[in-house]
Amino acid sequence: MKGPASTIWFDESNWVLDEEVAFQERFRDPETGVRILRLTSQPCISTNIYPEHPASTPDGRRFIFARMAPLSTWCTYWIADIETRRVRQITDEPEARAPVVSPDGQWFYYSVGRTIWRMFPQTFERELCYEIPADFGPTVGIRSMSVDGHRFLTAVRTSTGSYGVAAIDLREQRSWIIFEGPDVRNPHEQYSRNASRKVLIQVNDGIQMDEHGNLIKLVGEMGASLHVVNDDGSGHVKLPVGSSLLERVQGHQCWVGDKDMVITTLHRREAPDKPWIQDRVVTIVPGESAYRVVGQGPGFTHIHTTPDGRFWVADCNRSGDIYVGSVTTGRFRLFVHSGSTFGAAQYTHPHPFFLGDGKTIGWNSDVTGVPQIYCARIPEGFLESLE
Repeated sequence: MKGPASTIWFDESNWVLDEEVAFQERFRDPETGVRILRLTSQPCISTNIYPEHPASTPDGRRFIFARMAPLSTWCTYWIADIETRRVRQITDEPEARAPVVSPDGQWFYYSVGRTIWRMFPQTFERELCYEIPADFGPTVGIRSMSVDGHRFLTAVRTSTGSYGVAAIDLREQRSWIIFEGPDVRNPHEQYSRNASRKVLIQVNDGIQMDEHGNLIKLVGEMGASLHVVNDDGSGHVKLPVGSSLLERVQGHQCWVGDKDMVITTLHRREAPDKPWIQDRVVTIVPGESAYRVVGQGPGFTHIHTTPDGRFWVADCNRSGDIYVGSVTTGRFRLFVHSGSTFGAAQYTHPHPFFLGDGKTIGWNSDVTGVPQIYCARIPEGFLESLE
């Protein structure tokens, strides 16, 4: 058992403790009136974790984010508490990878190299749970968890030199490859949020790297493709979206709440010599022959849904604005102007996500010149106006 990385809670928020100042009205969005809470202010890179990763507690009170010193690749992970507006460091290992919150909120898990650790949310003490076998090549750490809390997914390099996705069962203390191929290098692997244990995988068809591992080409001419398999490797289905000269998936997708349905953002164009338009949010059910448009307008990019699958949140890569829409009606509204610059670095992208209660949205923004963590409660009646 290891002790906590820190015992100190820091208040870095834009909510001043002095009663005569408290929360300043200038932190409300000028167009929507949404009250914006900034949770961090240190002069380092604070960035949230990709929306498809389960990084918030089910009650919506806490979520995990990452911090890096300038010009450093060493990440430490922190937890933000919405109620107290305070943050606390929870990892201190140089090789720590993004923690995931168990579906019941009882545990946090994270990776350090080939090892998996379990963290107690009350005390932040840590214990070793599992070591990934050496016959799997380099891993990127656990990034998704089954709803029963027993299994994880991780991207790996296989013993044959190929790339793939592996499942890890903590209860049975075993791991196995469920999907592999030469272009499975950026899989965004995600367990379904129900008992089906289906796995969503992105394949960057046509990816090119040099001999040193530097990225030359992110995807080929047809773009990436989306696949669903059972976590025993059976039942492979390629989803009917993208993979053509006229249509590409944007590269960000997730399950729609607890449904066996996928939501993604989409590029399209009228002809191969025409410019790409990125303006659609679509849903696809594995096994069906066509997708359904559930939002069309701004340059939607990163996508996430409420735990019940009724609503989606996405950012626009042209403006940095964050929108919320209905999966049923396709209607959407501006939520906030994030001010994110949407540059090459991922920490300049908002990556908006719903917290576990579906009533709060978190995001990242470098509007101050330094990437910081933000969140806001969804106003009364906002979601209902979309249905």
